[in-house]
Amino acid sequence: MKSVALVTEYNPFHNGHLYHAKQSKSISGADISVAIMSGQFVMRGAPAFYNKFLRTRMALQAVDIVVELPAFAAISAGQYFAESAVKVAQYLNVDHLSFGSESGNITEFQQVAQQLTQLEHTPAFTQKVKEGKSYPRIISELTNNNTILKSPNNTLGVSYVRAIQQYAPHIQPWTISRHQTNHHESNIINPTYASGTSIRNALQDNDPSWQSVVPNDIQQLYTAPHLTVEQCFPFLKYAIITHSIEALQGIHLMNEGLEQRIKKYIGQATSFAELMQLLKTKRYTYTHIQRVLMNILLQFYQGDKPQNIEAVHILGMSQQGQRYLKQLKKQFPERHFVTNINKQNAHFFSSEIRATTVYNLLSQQQATDFNTPVIRTET
Repeated sequence: MKSVALVTEYNPFHNGHLYHAKQSKSISGADISVAIMSGQFVMRGAPAFYNKFLRTRMALQAVDIVVELPAFAAISAGQYFAESAVKVAQYLNVDHLSFGSESGNITEFQQVAQQLTQLEHTPAFTQKVKEGKSYPRIISELTNNNTILKSPNNTLGVSYVRAIQQYAPHIQPWTISRHQTNHHESNIINPTYASGTSIRNALQDNDPSWQSVVPNDIQQLYTAPHLTVEQCFPFLKYAIITHSIEALQGIHLMNEGLEQRIKKYIGQATSFAELMQLLKTKRYTYTHIQRVLMNILLQFYQGDKPQNIEAVHILGMSQQGQRYLKQLKKQFPERHFVTNINKQNAHFFSSEIRATTVYNLLSQQQATDFNTPVIRTET
Protein backbone atom coordinates (compact mmCIF):
# COMPACT_ATOMS: atom_id res chain seq x y z
CA MET A 1 0.00 0.00 0.00
CA LYS A 2 1.35 3.43 -0.98
CA SER A 3 1.17 6.03 1.77
CA VAL A 4 1.26 9.81 2.10
CA ALA A 5 2.11 11.72 5.28
CA LEU A 6 0.46 15.00 6.26
CA VAL A 7 2.15 17.06 8.99
CA THR A 8 -0.72 18.65 10.87
CA GLU A 9 -2.07 20.33 13.97
CA TYR A 10 -5.81 20.28 13.19
CA ASN A 11 -6.30 23.07 15.71
CA PRO A 12 -9.14 22.47 15.08
CA PHE A 13 -9.93 20.40 11.98
CA HIS A 14 -11.73 22.31 9.20
CA ASN A 15 -12.74 22.12 5.54
CA GLY A 16 -9.32 23.27 4.39
CA HIS A 17 -7.78 20.25 6.11
CA LEU A 18 -10.33 17.98 4.47
CA TYR A 19 -9.46 19.47 1.08
CA HIS A 20 -5.73 19.01 1.73
CA ALA A 21 -6.16 15.39 2.79
CA LYS A 22 -8.21 14.50 -0.28
CA GLN A 23 -5.91 16.33 -2.69
CA SER A 24 -2.83 14.75 -1.11
CA LYS A 25 -4.14 11.26 -1.74
CA SER A 26 -5.13 12.19 -5.25
CA ILE A 27 -1.87 13.88 -6.31
CA SER A 28 0.34 11.18 -4.76
CA GLY A 29 -1.79 8.20 -5.77
CA ALA A 30 -1.58 6.94 -2.19
CA ASP A 31 -3.87 4.31 -0.66
CA ILE A 32 -3.18 5.43 2.91
CA SER A 33 -2.96 8.89 4.48
CA VAL A 34 -1.04 9.35 7.72
CA ALA A 35 -1.51 12.50 9.81
CA ILE A 36 1.53 13.32 11.94
CA MET A 37 -0.24 15.58 14.41
CA SER A 38 0.95 17.86 17.20
CA GLY A 39 -0.35 16.65 20.54
CA GLN A 40 -1.46 18.77 23.48
CA PHE A 41 0.66 21.83 22.60
CA VAL A 42 1.15 23.39 19.18
CA MET A 43 3.82 25.18 17.18
CA ARG A 44 2.70 28.75 17.84
CA GLY A 45 3.49 28.20 21.52
CA ALA A 46 0.12 27.46 23.05
CA PRO A 47 -1.98 24.57 24.32
CA ALA A 48 -4.08 23.00 21.59
CA PHE A 49 -7.63 24.36 21.48
CA TYR A 50 -8.99 20.82 21.91
CA ASN A 51 -7.07 17.88 23.34
CA LYS A 52 -5.29 15.46 21.02
CA PHE A 53 -7.83 12.67 21.48
CA LEU A 54 -10.75 14.81 20.36
CA ARG A 55 -8.73 16.21 17.46
CA THR A 56 -7.88 12.65 16.46
CA ARG A 57 -11.60 11.89 16.17
CA MET A 58 -11.94 14.95 13.95
CA ALA A 59 -8.97 13.92 11.82
CA LEU A 60 -10.29 10.43 11.15
CA GLN A 61 -12.96 12.15 9.07
CA ALA A 62 -10.23 12.49 6.42
CA VAL A 63 -7.16 10.34 7.17
CA ASP A 64 -6.43 6.68 7.87
CA ILE A 65 -3.90 6.93 10.70
CA VAL A 66 -3.16 9.68 13.24
CA VAL A 67 0.21 9.55 15.02
CA GLU A 68 1.57 12.00 17.55
CA LEU A 69 4.40 14.35 16.67
CA PRO A 70 6.90 14.32 19.57
CA ALA A 71 6.04 17.06 22.06
CA PHE A 72 9.49 18.70 21.93
CA ALA A 73 9.11 19.14 18.17
CA ALA A 74 5.53 20.38 18.39
CA ILE A 75 6.61 23.57 20.17
CA SER A 76 9.86 24.12 18.30
CA ALA A 77 10.96 26.35 15.45
CA GLY A 78 10.55 25.23 11.85
CA GLN A 79 13.68 23.18 11.16
CA TYR A 80 13.53 20.88 14.21
CA PHE A 81 9.74 20.64 13.83
CA ALA A 82 10.16 19.60 10.20
CA GLU A 83 13.06 17.22 10.84
CA SER A 84 11.14 15.41 13.56
CA ALA A 85 8.04 15.10 11.38
CA VAL A 86 10.08 13.69 8.49
CA LYS A 87 11.80 11.22 10.83
CA VAL A 88 8.37 10.04 12.05
CA ALA A 89 7.26 9.68 8.43
CA GLN A 90 10.38 7.65 7.68
CA TYR A 91 9.75 5.45 10.74
CA LEU A 92 6.27 4.77 9.35
CA ASN A 93 7.79 3.96 5.95
CA VAL A 94 5.67 6.48 4.05
CA ASP A 95 6.24 7.00 0.34
CA HIS A 96 5.12 10.63 0.03
CA LEU A 97 4.79 13.75 2.18
CA SER A 98 2.34 16.51 1.31
CA PHE A 99 2.16 20.00 2.79
CA GLY A 100 0.09 23.10 2.14
CA SER A 101 1.65 26.29 0.84
CA GLU A 102 0.95 29.58 -0.83
CA SER A 103 3.15 28.56 -3.77
CA GLY A 104 1.89 25.12 -4.78
CA ASN A 105 5.05 24.49 -6.86
CA ILE A 106 7.22 21.72 -5.42
CA THR A 107 10.10 22.41 -7.84
CA GLU A 108 10.50 25.90 -6.38
CA PHE A 109 10.70 24.43 -2.87
CA GLN A 110 13.35 21.93 -3.90
CA GLN A 111 15.46 24.65 -5.52
CA VAL A 112 15.21 26.95 -2.48
CA ALA A 113 16.02 24.05 -0.14
CA GLN A 114 19.23 23.33 -2.02
CA GLN A 115 20.09 27.04 -2.06
CA LEU A 116 19.70 27.31 1.73
CA THR A 117 21.87 24.27 2.33
CA GLN A 118 24.61 25.85 0.25
CA LEU A 119 24.23 29.25 1.95
CA GLU A 120 24.75 27.77 5.41
CA HIS A 121 28.30 26.83 4.42
CA THR A 122 29.31 30.30 3.22
CA PRO A 123 31.44 32.89 5.07
CA ALA A 124 28.60 35.41 4.74
CA PHE A 125 26.25 33.15 6.68
CA THR A 126 28.86 32.51 9.37
CA GLN A 127 29.49 36.24 9.74
CA LYS A 128 25.81 37.07 10.20
CA VAL A 129 25.51 34.35 12.85
CA LYS A 130 28.42 35.96 14.71
CA GLU A 131 26.55 39.27 14.52
CA GLY A 132 23.72 37.68 16.47
CA LYS A 133 21.12 37.84 13.73
CA SER A 134 18.22 35.39 13.74
CA TYR A 135 18.11 32.57 11.20
CA PRO A 136 15.03 33.93 9.37
CA ARG A 137 16.65 37.37 9.10
CA ILE A 138 19.93 35.92 7.81
CA ILE A 139 18.15 33.87 5.17
CA SER A 140 16.03 36.85 4.17
CA GLU A 141 19.12 39.01 3.68
CA LEU A 142 21.16 36.39 1.82
CA THR A 143 18.38 35.39 -0.54
CA ASN A 144 17.26 38.94 -1.34
CA ASN A 145 13.85 38.33 0.22
CA ASN A 146 13.01 35.33 -1.96
CA THR A 147 9.23 35.41 -2.39
CA ILE A 148 8.92 31.74 -1.41
CA LEU A 149 10.30 32.58 2.04
CA LYS A 150 7.95 35.47 2.74
CA SER A 151 5.14 33.17 3.88
CA PRO A 152 5.40 31.10 7.09
CA ASN A 153 3.74 28.12 5.40
CA ASN A 154 6.21 28.28 2.52
CA THR A 155 9.15 28.61 4.91
CA LEU A 156 8.01 25.52 6.80
CA GLY A 157 7.53 23.73 3.48
CA VAL A 158 11.15 24.43 2.57
CA SER A 159 12.13 22.93 5.94
CA TYR A 160 10.20 19.76 5.10
CA VAL A 161 11.95 19.46 1.75
CA ARG A 162 15.36 20.04 3.32
CA ALA A 163 14.68 17.40 5.98
CA ILE A 164 13.57 14.93 3.31
CA GLN A 165 16.71 15.58 1.29
CA GLN A 166 18.86 14.97 4.38
CA TYR A 167 17.09 12.17 6.24
CA ALA A 168 14.63 10.42 3.92
CA PRO A 169 15.48 10.97 0.24
CA HIS A 170 13.17 8.11 -0.78
CA ILE A 171 10.13 10.19 0.30
CA GLN A 172 8.53 12.17 -2.52
CA PRO A 173 7.43 15.66 -1.40
CA TRP A 174 4.31 17.35 -2.76
CA THR A 175 2.73 20.69 -2.04
CA ILE A 176 -0.86 21.85 -2.45
CA SER A 177 -1.93 25.48 -2.63
CA ARG A 178 -3.84 26.77 0.38
CA HIS A 179 -7.50 27.07 -0.51
CA GLN A 180 -9.06 30.55 -0.50
CA THR A 181 -7.93 31.65 2.96
CA ASN A 182 -5.01 33.30 4.70
CA HIS A 183 -3.26 31.53 7.58
CA HIS A 184 -3.60 34.51 9.94
CA GLU A 185 -7.12 35.71 9.11
CA SER A 186 -8.88 36.48 12.40
CA ASN A 187 -12.44 36.44 11.05
CA ILE A 188 -14.40 33.99 8.94
CA ILE A 189 -14.93 35.61 5.53
CA ASN A 190 -15.27 32.77 3.05
CA PRO A 191 -18.45 30.67 3.57
CA THR A 192 -16.60 27.38 3.05
CA TYR A 193 -12.95 27.82 4.06
CA ALA A 194 -11.41 29.64 7.01
CA SER A 195 -8.18 29.77 9.00
CA GLY A 196 -7.76 27.95 12.29
CA THR A 197 -7.34 31.32 14.00
CA SER A 198 -10.72 32.59 12.79
CA ILE A 199 -12.45 29.34 13.75
CA ARG A 200 -11.00 29.42 17.26
CA ASN A 201 -12.11 33.04 17.61
CA ALA A 202 -15.64 32.18 16.46
CA LEU A 203 -15.88 29.25 18.87
CA GLN A 204 -14.68 31.40 21.78
CA ASP A 205 -17.18 34.14 20.88
CA ASN A 206 -20.09 31.71 20.42
CA ASP A 207 -20.29 32.87 16.80
CA PRO A 208 -22.05 30.10 14.82
CA SER A 209 -20.27 31.03 11.58
CA TRP A 210 -17.70 28.29 12.30
CA GLN A 211 -20.33 25.70 11.41
CA SER A 212 -20.07 26.48 7.69
CA VAL A 213 -16.32 25.88 7.53
CA VAL A 214 -15.99 22.52 9.27
CA PRO A 215 -17.31 19.15 8.02
CA ASN A 216 -20.98 18.57 8.91
CA ASP A 217 -20.39 15.00 10.08
CA ILE A 218 -18.14 16.02 12.99
CA GLN A 219 -19.64 19.32 14.14
CA GLN A 220 -20.86 17.71 17.37
CA LEU A 221 -17.21 17.33 18.42
CA TYR A 222 -16.67 21.09 18.58
CA THR A 223 -18.76 21.62 21.70
CA ALA A 224 -16.28 20.23 24.20
CA PRO A 225 -14.45 22.63 26.57
CA HIS A 226 -11.53 24.34 24.89
CA LEU A 227 -8.26 25.69 26.25
CA THR A 228 -6.54 29.03 25.61
CA VAL A 229 -3.04 30.23 26.31
CA GLU A 230 -4.31 32.71 28.92
CA GLN A 231 -5.34 29.81 31.15
CA CYS A 232 -1.66 28.86 31.41
CA PHE A 233 -0.62 32.06 33.14
CA PRO A 234 -0.93 31.16 36.87
CA PHE A 235 0.89 27.86 36.35
CA LEU A 236 3.49 29.49 34.12
CA LYS A 237 4.11 32.21 36.68
CA TYR A 238 4.71 29.60 39.35
CA ALA A 239 7.09 27.69 37.06
CA ILE A 240 9.13 30.83 36.30
CA ILE A 241 9.30 31.98 39.93
CA THR A 242 10.47 28.56 41.12
CA HIS A 243 13.15 28.23 38.42
CA SER A 244 16.57 29.73 39.04
CA ILE A 245 18.24 31.79 36.32
CA GLU A 246 20.61 28.88 35.75
CA ALA A 247 17.73 26.43 35.34
CA LEU A 248 15.96 28.75 32.89
CA GLN A 249 19.13 28.96 30.80
CA GLY A 250 18.79 25.24 30.07
CA ILE A 251 15.21 25.42 28.81
CA HIS A 252 14.64 24.23 25.25
CA LEU A 253 14.84 27.19 22.79
CA MET A 254 16.00 29.66 25.47
CA ASN A 255 18.15 32.44 23.97
CA GLU A 256 21.03 33.96 25.88
CA GLY A 257 19.65 36.80 27.94
CA LEU A 258 15.96 36.02 27.51
CA GLU A 259 15.89 34.18 30.84
CA GLN A 260 16.97 37.41 32.56
CA ARG A 261 14.17 39.32 30.88
CA ILE A 262 11.58 36.68 31.84
CA LYS A 263 12.70 36.77 35.47
CA LYS A 264 12.65 40.55 35.45
CA TYR A 265 9.08 40.96 34.22
CA ILE A 266 7.20 37.95 35.60
CA GLY A 267 6.52 39.77 38.87
CA GLN A 268 4.95 42.73 37.05
CA ALA A 269 2.67 40.82 34.69
CA THR A 270 -0.90 40.03 35.71
CA SER A 271 -1.85 38.06 32.59
CA PHE A 272 -0.25 36.10 29.79
CA ALA A 273 -0.98 38.90 27.31
CA GLU A 274 0.68 41.47 29.58
CA LEU A 275 3.73 39.26 30.06
CA MET A 276 4.09 38.95 26.28
CA GLN A 277 3.95 42.72 25.88
CA LEU A 278 6.65 43.17 28.51
CA LEU A 279 8.92 40.53 26.98
CA LYS A 280 8.60 41.55 23.33
CA THR A 281 11.63 43.18 21.69
CA LYS A 282 12.89 43.46 18.11
CA ARG A 283 15.19 40.52 18.81
CA TYR A 284 12.45 38.04 19.71
CA THR A 285 9.23 37.33 17.84
CA TYR A 286 5.98 36.75 19.71
CA THR A 287 5.89 33.15 18.51
CA HIS A 288 9.41 32.42 19.71
CA ILE A 289 8.70 33.89 23.15
CA GLN A 290 5.50 31.85 23.45
CA ARG A 291 7.36 28.66 22.56
CA VAL A 292 9.97 29.39 25.22
CA LEU A 293 7.26 30.04 27.80
CA MET A 294 5.51 26.75 26.97
CA ASN A 295 8.83 24.93 27.32
CA ILE A 296 9.22 26.48 30.78
CA LEU A 297 5.70 25.38 31.68
CA LEU A 298 6.44 21.81 30.54
CA GLN A 299 10.00 21.85 31.91
CA PHE A 300 11.44 20.81 28.58
CA TYR A 301 15.23 21.20 28.76
CA GLN A 302 17.55 21.44 25.75
CA GLY A 303 19.60 18.51 26.99
CA ASP A 304 16.56 16.24 26.90
CA LYS A 305 15.61 17.03 23.28
CA PRO A 306 15.31 13.76 21.35
CA GLN A 307 17.30 13.43 18.13
CA ASN A 308 15.90 10.14 16.86
CA ILE A 309 12.55 8.41 16.74
CA GLU A 310 12.52 5.27 18.88
CA ALA A 311 8.75 4.67 18.85
CA VAL A 312 5.55 6.27 17.54
CA HIS A 313 2.30 6.74 19.42
CA ILE A 314 -0.65 5.89 17.21
CA LEU A 315 -3.66 7.90 18.37
CA GLY A 316 -6.27 6.65 15.91
CA MET A 317 -6.89 4.67 12.73
CA SER A 318 -9.51 3.60 10.25
CA GLN A 319 -9.92 0.01 9.09
CA GLN A 320 -7.63 0.78 6.15
CA GLY A 321 -5.16 2.27 8.61
CA GLN A 322 -5.30 -0.89 10.71
CA ARG A 323 -4.36 -2.93 7.63
CA TYR A 324 -1.41 -0.62 6.97
CA LEU A 325 -0.26 -0.89 10.60
CA LYS A 326 -0.42 -4.69 10.37
CA GLN A 327 1.77 -4.48 7.27
CA LEU A 328 4.27 -2.23 9.07
CA LYS A 329 4.54 -4.54 12.07
CA LYS A 330 5.25 -7.49 9.78
CA GLN A 331 7.77 -5.52 7.71
CA PHE A 332 9.56 -3.89 10.70
CA PRO A 333 9.19 -6.18 13.71
CA GLU A 334 11.94 -4.30 15.57
CA ARG A 335 10.07 -0.99 15.49
CA HIS A 336 7.66 0.18 18.16
CA PHE A 337 4.23 1.13 16.82
CA VAL A 338 2.39 1.81 20.08
CA THR A 339 -1.41 1.90 20.10
CA ASN A 340 -1.86 1.84 23.87
CA ILE A 341 0.59 3.37 26.33
CA ASN A 342 1.31 1.33 29.46
CA LYS A 343 4.03 0.94 32.09
CA GLN A 344 6.17 -1.15 29.74
CA ASN A 345 6.33 1.37 26.89
CA ALA A 346 5.75 4.67 28.74
CA HIS A 347 9.48 5.48 28.77
CA PHE A 348 9.29 6.16 25.03
CA PHE A 349 6.74 8.92 25.58
CA SER A 350 7.68 10.64 28.83
CA SER A 351 7.49 14.14 27.29
CA GLU A 352 4.12 13.49 25.66
CA ILE A 353 2.74 12.04 28.90
CA ARG A 354 3.95 15.12 30.80
CA ALA A 355 2.32 17.39 28.22
CA THR A 356 -1.00 15.59 28.69
CA THR A 357 -0.69 15.81 32.48
CA VAL A 358 -0.09 19.58 32.30
CA TYR A 359 -2.85 20.02 29.71
CA ASN A 360 -5.32 18.29 32.02
CA LEU A 361 -4.16 20.39 34.95
CA LEU A 362 -4.94 23.50 32.92
CA SER A 363 -8.24 22.27 31.50
CA GLN A 364 -9.46 19.96 34.29
CA GLN A 365 -10.02 17.22 31.73
CA GLN A 366 -9.53 13.53 32.48
CA ALA A 367 -8.40 11.79 29.26
CA THR A 368 -4.80 10.62 29.66
CA ASP A 369 -2.33 8.63 27.60
CA PHE A 370 -2.99 5.64 29.86
CA ASN A 371 -6.80 5.64 30.04
CA THR A 372 -7.48 6.51 26.38
CA PRO A 373 -7.01 3.56 24.01
CA VAL A 374 -6.32 3.98 20.31
CA ILE A 375 -9.36 5.42 18.54
CA ARG A 376 -10.75 3.20 15.79
CA THR A 377 -13.35 3.93 13.14
CA GLU A 378 -15.44 1.45 11.20
CA THR A 379 -14.72 3.04 7.81
